[in-house]
Amino acid sequence: MSGAPLPSKLVLISDLVNCKAREKVRFLGCIDEYRIPTATLILKHRYPTSAPPSIVHVNVEHVLESIKRCEVDVGSWINVIGYVEKRAEKRVFVQALVVWDAGNVDLDAYERGVDQRREVEKQGI
Repeated sequence: MSGAPLPSKLVLISDLVNCKAREKVRFLGCIDEYRIPTATLILKHRYPTSAPPSIVHVNVEHVLESIKRCEVDVGSWINVIGYVEKRAEKRVFVQALVVWDAGNVDLDAYERGVDQRREVEKQGI
């Protein structure tokens, strides 16, 4: 089993602030902005809806050759697998390994599923 890639941890964007540096994560977010000079996607997700939106800066430099146009369009929902980066800035950063279009995602089902998974992990089941 040596040499096998580590699995990613499914999280909400709001959970990323609590992740460790270099932790491999998977999450869903809505593209709010694409900064071409730095190959950075700004993703948002408001959950719970009573909270302000959570924001993550996703560097896609390493996946630019495989990324599709719809995966950088403002308003698109995308899935990301990547590594959390800790920087002196107070923002949340992720270095993307894989990015793909979320399609017609059922956001309520996604949020419930992540919450349920989090509860199971807390209970150690």
